[in-house]
Amino acid sequence: MKNQLQKIVDQIVPFLVLGISIALIIAVLIMLSYVVIWGIIIGAVLWLIFWIKNFFFPPASTKKQSKGRIIEHDKHK
Repeated sequence: MKNQLQKIVDQIVPFLVLGISIALIIAVLIMLSYVVIWGIIIGAVLWLIFWIKNFFFPPASTKKQSKGRIIEHDKHK
């Protein structure tokens, strides 16, 4: 009887390990998908806020720098 029980346990252990590892892989994929979904949602909200801000308040155009020369001298030393 003890020999048969040991044989059954030896046959079941690999299936238990395989089942637990498959369950862990599925759980990790589900958690990763939640992180990706939240990242997409947060990124979309931030992009929308930035787009609305730029639509209503466009960035000020930069002034052109005047072209010319600057001649420095030591006249007042």
